[in-house]
Parts: sequence; C-alpha cells; structure tokens
Amino acid sequence: MMRHILSSVLFIVLLAPPSVLACLNDSHRTLMPFVDNKIDLQALLNKKDGEPPYWKYGFIDEEIMSRKDSLFRIGLDKLNYQSLSDYASIVLRVGDKAEGVKILEGLYTKHPNDYSIVANLGTAYELTGNDEKALELIRKAVAINPNSHYNSEWIHVRILEEKVGKKQYDKIIELGFTDYSKWIVDKQYVFVRNADSLKVQIAYQLHERIGFIAPPDDIVGQLLLNFADIVAKSDSRDEAIPFYEEAQRYGASLEKTVAARKKAIREEKEEVSGTFRWASMVWALPLLAFFAILFAWMRTIKRNKQAEQERR
Repeated sequence: MMRHILSSVLFIVLLAPPSVLACLNDSHRTLMPFVDNKIDLQALLNKKDGEPPYWKYGFIDEEIMSRKDSLFRIGLDKLNYQSLSDYASIVLRVGDKAEGVKILEGLYTKHPNDYSIVANLGTAYELTGNDEKALELIRKAVAINPNSHYNSEWIHVRILEEKVGKKQYDKIIELGFTDYSKWIVDKQYVFVRNADSLKVQIAYQLHERIGFIAPPDDIVGQLLLNFADIVAKSDSRDEAIPFYEEAQRYGASLEKTVAARKKAIREEKEEVSGTFRWASMVWALPLLAFFAILFAWMRTIKRNKQAEQERR
C-alpha cells in the first residue's frame, strides 16, 4: 500500500510543469549568482561554495540524467505537454537532438502560443543548424514573453540575425566606441542600457551557450569580450582581465584585440601611478620648503636666546 502511494506521488511530481525557465525551458537550471543584488563576477568562471562555475560546459550529471530516466520510465505517451517539453529539452542537452526537435514540433502544432514550447523549439532549431526557423520562433517567443530570462532574449535574437545575415558578431552588442584606450577613461560616456542589467543579460546568454559549446566559438568569444569591456568600464580593470583571457580562449581571432585591451589597461595604470608620483613630489616640495624655513627660524630664535644670555 505504502509503495503504491509513493509511486503515485512520484508520478504526480514528475508530471508537474517545471518551475524554472531558461532558453531551453526545463527544470535543470543553475541560478544566476548574485551578491548584494549584483552579479557575482567571481562565480562566473570559478567554483564557489562547492558549486561549479556558472559558465560551465556540459550538462551530464546525476540530477539531469535521473530526471530524464524518470520521465522516460513513466512513458512519453503518459506525460502532460509541459513535462513532455521538459523531456525534449533534456534530450536536446544530453541525447538525440533530432528526437528533441521531433517531440517539440509535435507539441508546437498543438500549443503554438505556449512560450516555453515556442522558445524550446526555436533553440532546438538553432542547435540543429536551422537558424532561419530558429530566428522566426525566438522572435515569436520574445513577443509572447519579452521579460523572460532576465530580459536577455533580445541578445538571442541579435545572435540569430547575425548568424543568418552578415555574421558580424561584433555588432550583436554595440557599446559605441572605436578607440578603447580613450573610451575606458571617458568620464562622459553613458551606457545605452544600464551596465549592471547588461552584465546580467550577457551573463545569462553566455551561461546558456557555454553549456552547449566548447571553445573555440566566435559568438561566445565576442560576447565574452563585450562582457569584459563592460566590467572594465563599470567595475574594475583588474576584474576584467580574466574575462578578456576567457574571450581569447573562445575566440582565437580576438588575440590581438585582447592584447591591445590589456596593454591599454597596463598603460593606464602606469600613467596613473606616474601621475601620483609627480603629484606627490609637487605637494612635497612646498612642504619641504615650509619645514626648512621653520627649522631655520627656530635655529635663529635659539641663537638669539643664547646670545642674549651671554650678554647678561
């Protein structure tokens, strides 16, 4: 009796729709790392508190494989459409992508305006090389739910537009500068989009892409370069360096660009250090003169007192 009850509970739980959404909408998701309502830069590339980096390649682990096997054991014909979409998204990650596409296409004919199904199918098409269909469906998904995925799906649209267009991946996110060394010190520059929000949006899209894509990859490399630029401008130059290096790891063509960025940062530091030294000297000279005059004045007073005592 107890075994029957537990089996029923498990069946109900597995049929329940996933509670967390992503570019592929399934239940297997690493939460965006935040500290004090800002993205935790250290957690993107490095393990933290026992958790893997947020930008981690690959999906195969016990949790997702267990979820896939449990759904399969129930029987695909017995799953509700949300759980079947969940199963398809898992298959796209760790199984036969063609199977995932087929399942989602069937679901789409019955639920053409369900956000998660539309977004999942769009992503499935991209994963299987059909970028034109992917763009059509991701645009539709954004129209259905423009605030999804930390409001970042506009980046997904721009990526697909360039993939089917001129493949100018440096145009996906345009920060509006041509001379990095001048831009990085420009106090008048204002981001068209809020810098903190833009970092979150790029970070999320990179999380989704890096999961599927090992280096090299030009799109991931370019997004990492953009992310590093924003960090260098809005956070600190030193914190940006690891992201520049990761951008170069993904995009070999970015080697010269990254080298130029790091050189500009190094020269700026040297200039600031030199300016500080000269400023210190400029301030030190008047102080030295003051103390020299004070010392001479005190010696004069002392000599005058000695002379007066001798006269007495």
